[in-house]
Amino acid sequence: MAVTNTNFTFSALLALFLAAISLFGLAEAGTRYPQVTLAQLERALGNDCPPTTTSEAITCQGALPYINAAIKKYGLKSRGQRAAYISNMAYESGNLKYNHNLVTKSQGTRSMLPAVSLKQFVEGNPDVQKLWPQYPTNVETDTIVDVLIQHKADFEPGAWWVISGPGCKESSTGLSKSPATFEHWERTCIFGGEDTIPDRIAKYKTTYDAIL
Repeated sequence: MAVTNTNFTFSALLALFLAAISLFGLAEAGTRYPQVTLAQLERALGNDCPPTTTSEAITCQGALPYINAAIKKYGLKSRGQRAAYISNMAYESGNLKYNHNLVTKSQGTRSMLPAVSLKQFVEGNPDVQKLWPQYPTNVETDTIVDVLIQHKADFEPGAWWVISGPGCKESSTGLSKSPATFEHWERTCIFGGEDTIPDRIAKYKTTYDAIL
């Protein structure tokens, strides 16, 4: 009887140990890429989501799966990196209202990148290159944005750029709650203009506080 109890105790402890390892693994995975919720996205955008999806605008509910997929695909592991991605996208797209620059139609996607930056994104991602059957011979600068939008890849360039764009890798590792870390990233990675920095910082602070 004593041997049986010992075996039972060992088996029970082993089961608990394995369960703990499994839960730790799930928690670790969740920490790396936590899902942004609809409520968090709405708060990040100041509860100013488009009411309906049109040719340019997309609702927060419609955007959410693409945002979470892009975060996971391009490895935005830290809260600061995710906040930089979402806040920059919110700033550039007018809270998801636009997919093209109102003046320069070759500039666009949700993060409103210029054609030269979109081309860098395509060049850095072989899976995206497959959207052009004869890549690279048939990639037209003026239509890159339209191809990405047509294939619902318009949420991806901004996520990739956060850590993989020129000048972005080092500054993205330091992104935190501190607005100074975002300003450093903004200046070295995006730099949309000196006059835009205060508004971008405000967006970042709102987004960082809204998400996990």
